[in-house]
Amino acid sequence: MKYKIIIIFFFIVSCSQNYINTKQKKPFTSKGFAYIYDEQDFVNKSIAKKFNNTLFQIGHNKLRPGSLIKITNLKTNDSIILKNDKKINYPEFYKILITKPVANKIKLNYEKPLVEI
Repeated sequence: MKYKIIIIFFFIVSCSQNYINTKQKKPFTSKGFAYIYDEQDFVNKSIAKKFNNTLFQIGHNKLRPGSLIKITNLKTNDSIILKNDKKINYPEFYKILITKPVANKIKLNYEKPLVEI
């Protein structure tokens, strides 16, 4: 009787579930135009939140705040890695919202701000 209880106890304890997470998240990548923030955008209500145009700030409409985003200028291959400051809505045509210091750092053309995220 003692042995049956011990054997059943070891059988229950020794059964372990080995779950292996084979699902790996794919990084978000996108190519398109960047929306360069201007104070008039907030005044005209095309942008809902205000950014400080003297700091390196970015905003994205799909990625959560705090996620690291690498922005690359496709013409010069200059890049910068920044944290997403705000989840913000901007015109659908654009892929990301950046401030002027970020555009200057990666030498982005203001007329055709083509970037890769």
